Amino acid sequence: MNAVERLWRAIRKGDWEAASAQLHEHAVVRWPHSNDRFDRAIDYITAHRLHGGRTRVDIRGIVSEGKRVTVWAVIDDEDGIWHVGGFYELRDGHIAQGVEIFAREGDYPPMTG
Repeated sequence: MNAVERLWRAIRKGDWEAASAQLHEHAVVRWPHSNDRFDRAIDYITAHRLHGGRTRVDIRGIVSEGKRVTVWAVIDDEDGIWHVGGFYELRDGHIAQGVEIFAREGDYPPMTG
């Protein structure tokens, strides 16, 4: 199991200490959908922790290729169902940088129909 899988399992459990342990102290994680950039692990973990009202975090898939890891997770919260695509780079077994893109189910009309 790699640091990304451990991170998302910890997020699912709300175990913020275990989640934080998966990141380098100065890991950079970007959320382009909200224009947020977290330059420290503690800031990133705090942002996740403060998004309350989560009822479920489902890890749908993880793909590892060397130091690059991707994840697809689905989060149910009070604002709806969110799909998260995460793209990470590992260094020394920890997350050094990443990008997470959140999209709420139903925010866009179907392309077919």
